[in-house]
Amino acid sequence: ANSVQDEGYFMPMEEVARRTQEAVSLGATEVCAQAGLPPGMEPGLYEEVAEVIKRAAPGIHLHAFSPEEVLYGAKVSRRSVKETLLSLQAAGVDSLPGTSAEILVDEVRKRLAAARLSSEEWRSVIETAHEIGLPTTSTMMYGHVETPADMAVHLDILREVQRKALARGGPGRITEFVPLSFVSSEAPMYRLGLLPNCRPGPTGVEVLLVHAVSRIVLDGLIDN
Repeated sequence: ANSVQDEGYFMPMEEVARRTQEAVSLGATEVCAQAGLPPGMEPGLYEEVAEVIKRAAPGIHLHAFSPEEVLYGAKVSRRSVKETLLSLQAAGVDSLPGTSAEILVDEVRKRLAAARLSSEEWRSVIETAHEIGLPTTSTMMYGHVETPADMAVHLDILREVQRKALARGGPGRITEFVPLSFVSSEAPMYRLGLLPNCRPGPTGVEVLLVHAVSRIVLDGLIDN
């Protein structure tokens, strides 16, 4: 890492449990946990995190592990995505955050972070989660190098995924859509000038338009 701001670290499991209990004492009903992609990670780390949280607060809703983490966990443990999701579910995961979606257009994704999961891999993890009864959220990060056409493709993919989930029935579906503004001050690729023609985030008008168009496109499918 080039600076303290860029460094990662392991949080002791005792601290994970303490923070969970503290959250419950303050009235929390849900904990969101995302553990990152630690190099050399031991198989089962994600399951251990889930189990620690559930032991600390058995009644808490555990919203945990992005599609990218699920894919990484599957690779490390040499299991399929479905086997990994079933293992996480058994460890206490109640729903998955639909983060790491960014923009579901691979040309854009290659510019943002070529080594990360593809659009199809993101979709596959989300749809597999739905198949085993795990609900997920969905996201879209905008205000960087994407075009309006790219955002339209992204929203259409979410619409297709949700239609498939609703046709199947059961709890496995997208519960909400979260538009995420690109925060350039927190993005090393922007701060260091590594991404040519990258915008510093959306304008206020763009934020309003994205929310309005998303409500129209997802109407009757994703309510929140």
